[in-house]
Amino acid sequence: MLLLLPLLGGVLAGWLASKRTAIALQVAFAFVAATVVTLSAPSHGAGYGIVVWVVPITVAVALVGLSLGFLLRRRRLAA
Repeated sequence: MLLLLPLLGGVLAGWLASKRTAIALQVAFAFVAATVVTLSAPSHGAGYGIVVWVVPITVAVALVGLSLGFLLRRRRLAA
């Protein structure tokens, strides 16, 4: 559920913030999401080795969210 943070945060940051700020925010969102998911893994029956899967998925979700935000910005500026 916390992986929605990089997705929704990236869309909003890419759409509303400057490019430099949006990228910095997205890095922070992805770091927080990956850290919380990894640290809470033992509570959900998994081990800390899940980081091998969590980090690449978080990075992919973050890139998709930021790309969608940049796309929305281009459409807003073109209109």
